[in-house]
Amino acid sequence: MDKTSLLSFTIPVLLAASTAWAAPPTPAPRPPAGKPVAKPPVKKPVDVNRTPEPPRGCSPTESGFVMSPIEVSLKCDETWDKCESDIPLRAKNCTGEFQSIYRLEMYENGRRSLELEFDPAPVVGNGTTWKEAIPWTSPGDLEAVVYFRPPGSTGEQSVRGSVKIANKGLSAAKEACEKCNGVWGRYGVNRYQGCNCKTTDAGKVCNDGDDCQGLCLFRRYDDQAREEGVCSEQQRMTGCIPVVMKGQSQLKPRIPPPKKLPTCLD
Repeated sequence: MDKTSLLSFTIPVLLAASTAWAAPPTPAPRPPAGKPVAKPPVKKPVDVNRTPEPPRGCSPTESGFVMSPIEVSLKCDETWDKCESDIPLRAKNCTGEFQSIYRLEMYENGRRSLELEFDPAPVVGNGTTWKEAIPWTSPGDLEAVVYFRPPGSTGEQSVRGSVKIANKGLSAAKEACEKCNGVWGRYGVNRYQGCNCKTTDAGKVCNDGDDCQGLCLFRRYDDQAREEGVCSEQQRMTGCIPVVMKGQSQLKPRIPPPKKLPTCLD
């Protein structure tokens, strides 16, 4: 190899080597100071045996449709014959999907006493509560049956709930009647229910109907021509009997006194 060829081979090799020695490797970019390096999220393994979370608005122990027992007290008028209250039915949807309520049945002593069809059927969202007020007039132990299904389907599901209807006002009135040694029954022309209490001032001399717990039963005229009587043994009396009326003592006596006429009571 001649000198010219040797130089032409040696110079490129030297240039490549010098370039490699002179140029240091480019460093890797560093994150800005003060900011931690974000780590990729770690995927947790799926537990196939894990209990699914309950629908929103439902507890872990609630599933399907849920109805709680209901107690209702009837409200009555003074005759105790007209009593009524609304049964506030509630059914919570914990099925995990929309449901439509299409029928309601009420059972009394094992026999169906009411059936309602809902058209259009109300749709109840998951975790929400269906509400319906049903008027009722008599005490007793009932069972409400609510039928539901997903909208558009033809299946049939139901949920049952107990309903206790009490007439606490009437029960309290009868207890008070027992305490006054009275007799509970129907009185008057209209035969309304009520108590005929035994009085504690029976036999007391009276000159006015306001002097007695019950009635002032006329007996005679006193030496001043005033009506005089004795208090009755019970608050209520029936039949035609002479009675000293309320306010009688405020009236001026008539001389001679008139014949006392009976008053008819029912």
